[in-house]
Amino acid sequence: VSSIKSGIMVIHQNLAHQRVLYEEILRNMTVQEAVSQQLLFPLSFEYSTDKIALLQSIREQLENTGFVFSKLEDETIEINGLPAGVLESNVGTIFDSLLSDIQNEVPETGFSQNDLLAKSLAKSLAIKSGVALKPQEQEHLINQLFACKEPSVSPNNKQVLLTMEASDFDKKFI
Repeated sequence: VSSIKSGIMVIHQNLAHQRVLYEEILRNMTVQEAVSQQLLFPLSFEYSTDKIALLQSIREQLENTGFVFSKLEDETIEINGLPAGVLESNVGTIFDSLLSDIQNEVPETGFSQNDLLAKSLAKSLAIKSGVALKPQEQEHLINQLFACKEPSVSPNNKQVLLTMEASDFDKKFI
């Protein structure tokens, strides 16, 4: 909740963070090189050959977001680097969610594949609802949100913010 001249603005922090991450991930995939944090010990995951084939089909996009693979074949993936800000403990969940999203929504074009990947990663990485942010973290998120191209909607077209005029409150209490 933030005050504005004419009333208040309520911002859904999970959806706002999804928007911020979505645009950042798309930018990393298409324009600039992503920052990757190298791991001391590689993470290893087992998947079916079908799921490994899916991951191989989007390997370049995943690497453009900051993932570094040392192995992506047979039924095993090994990851040596993660996008900045991604916790090692979340990687399995991120890949499970990503694979599920890809299997449920098969994109036909490269752009829609990038879009789907960015949406899925943003949803997995975003601050969860109910997590209390410190005031400076809230302010930082709001500043990042309003620097986005479309701050009012999430990547999945859900409303991120709601404004209420002071006159709306007056009407409610009369």
